Amino acid sequence: MKKLSLIAIILIAGISSKAQVSVGLKLATNFANIIQVSGSGEKVNTSSRTAFSFGGFAKISLSEKIKLQPEFLYQGMGGKISDITFKNDYVSVPILIQYAVTNNFSLEAGPQIGLLVSSKVSGEDVKDAFKSSDIQLLIGASLGLTDKLGAGVRYGMGISNITTDSYSSVKTDLKNRAFSIMVSYKLF
Repeated sequence: MKKLSLIAIILIAGISSKAQVSVGLKLATNFANIIQVSGSGEKVNTSSRTAFSFGGFAKISLSEKIKLQPEFLYQGMGGKISDITFKNDYVSVPILIQYAVTNNFSLEAGPQIGLLVSSKVSGEDVKDAFKSSDIQLLIGASLGLTDKLGAGVRYGMGISNITTDSYSSVKTDLKNRAFSIMVSYKLF
């Protein structure tokens, strides 16, 4: 975690010497789900968990149309599998490339690494059932409502299996998915 933060700071400092940098806060509602990708062929019923995310971002102008946006977020993830609701929380670091379609509308995409902070079922710790990290690919769009206030949507698709062997005696690959609706506020 410390190495990831240090890399982000060095990246921002190096680029900011020639580029415009803005910093802000972000708040989101996640509609998260855990999906079964492979396994024994047994059908697993899943449904989403509504959770919140919050954190900060830096927006670094690389050109008039292209920006780099690293973020640091605390994210509620998880979902319901059969009759069990998993409340998984991650500290996530997305690194997004934004393309400005217009002055106030951008498309974005990039990777995200998440580090598992906690996992609970009915208040009990089940963190051992999940791997300590998650990798996702993100796609989304953002809209500048004013000079300071923005809104956006994002979809995250997990590309790594999040379960450990302690989850089940049958090999099951589970992956995170989340649709997020967010607001952002630029501090400077």
